[in-house]
Amino acid sequence: MSLNFYTLDTDTVIEGYVVMASTTYEFALNHFVPLIGRLDIQRDALNTKFYSRLEDDIVRGCVMPPITIAMIHSFPDRQQALDVVQDYISENIESAFVLDGIQRLNTLHRASFRDGFDANRAIHVNFIIASSRDRLLYRMITLNNGQKPMSARHQIDILADAFFDFDAIDLKLVAEKGKGRVRAPESFKKADFVKGYIAYLSGSVNIDNQKIIEEKMDELIALKIIDSDIPTSNVEFMDIVDLVNKFSKSSLLRDWIRVQNNFIGFCVGAKTSAVELKLLSIEKIEESVKNFEKAFSSINVSKVNLGKVRREMVAFFFQNYLNLSKLDEFELLDRISYRL
Repeated sequence: MSLNFYTLDTDTVIEGYVVMASTTYEFALNHFVPLIGRLDIQRDALNTKFYSRLEDDIVRGCVMPPITIAMIHSFPDRQQALDVVQDYISENIESAFVLDGIQRLNTLHRASFRDGFDANRAIHVNFIIASSRDRLLYRMITLNNGQKPMSARHQIDILADAFFDFDAIDLKLVAEKGKGRVRAPESFKKADFVKGYIAYLSGSVNIDNQKIIEEKMDELIALKIIDSDIPTSNVEFMDIVDLVNKFSKSSLLRDWIRVQNNFIGFCVGAKTSAVELKLLSIEKIEESVKNFEKAFSSINVSKVNLGKVRREMVAFFFQNYLNLSKLDEFELLDRISYRL
């Protein structure tokens, strides 16, 4: 038994497709349950009264609500026939993500060991195929299937490793504990990278304000991401990663961009100027960053929250790079100080 496909709808927001299908419990156990293990930090299996009851009901013959499986693929043509999309799903199911239904699949797995379990019963599944990582995350955060979702920050955190393949570039991510064990002068802390990605998605450097309750901060970030222009943007986060990789060719820029506040500000600012920055030489960017630091060094640190201001000014500088990079030290100081 394989997948039975029923409908195909085009999602123009995420430039992808939504496919409704069904299969058997046996297929789900063999092909969907292993997808949960693809991510290191997905939510632990819950053993609440609700899921214990669901386990009993599965054995008794209930029909579970559909689970949602997500995939990332950009088809060459905007309109695809159902058979083309279903062939892609069938051939690439191992690279998918469980977007909604982790606990139900965990419960199904436990129920499969019970007497009376029928592996041939039907399970319904929705496939969401987005054209990019950014658009899939946007859809994840806007999707609500009736239960309290993971925070936007948590969703981005758990997908960072799985979403980004750095084999083809020089950028290296290292976990916090790994950073302590090994000297890694050319590597990024994963926590910093995730913060930069959140800042990029939300279009805001204000992503970890300690004055705001954490739960409300998570809601604020989610709202900013939902209100952002991700679905219409021509810039992807991998464009920002490519620029960071370009910076790594310069020891000055590499050390500068690895400072957390600089990286967060850059991820927000470069979202506007990525196309232009790609065309510039390393030497030109080095010169402009040196000039920015000269101007920034004249700010009275006793009068401002330095970290916050650095994030904001780096974002402002790169959002308006073509104009601000032409100014001398004091002209630039006048422009950034006006915004304090």
